[in-house]
Amino acid sequence: QASLLKNDETKALTPASLQKELNNLLKFNPDIAEAHYLSYLNSLRVQDVFSSTHSLLHYFDRLILTGAESKSNGDEGYGRSLRYAALNLAALHCRFGHYQQAELALQEAIRIAQESNDHVCLQHCLSWLYILEQKICDSCVLLEHSVNKSLHFGLP
Repeated sequence: QASLLKNDETKALTPASLQKELNNLLKFNPDIAEAHYLSYLNSLRVQDVFSSTHSLLHYFDRLILTGAESKSNGDEGYGRSLRYAALNLAALHCRFGHYQQAELALQEAIRIAQESNDHVCLQHCLSWLYILEQKICDSCVLLEHSVNKSLHFGLP
């Protein structure tokens, strides 16, 4: 279903029937991270900000609780989940027009990524800063600072 939502939404189950199936699945096993992620994608389809935020946070919580991230990424797993959770939360808020919340979540993602020396995450954050700059001008100073840091580290 996730693949169908990404590639051809018309072939996926309807939002209501998909959510019903996901609720049944999560009733028996609430720790399935992938089901929470699919619920997040499904909620985005119907522009439900509360459900999509709820599902996104549960997805990252389950990744940390099950240890799935730490198994594949060594000791770095929890931090990686946290910084990408903040980045995805920023993107979610931006999508729904909550630009101040998006900027706060993005600043948190930047802080965590800097602590972890994760240049890939920082580049994603820089892209979102650019998008936010188009929406609000308060992030202009933060964007300039980020570009200068990128130049310092030789990042594109």
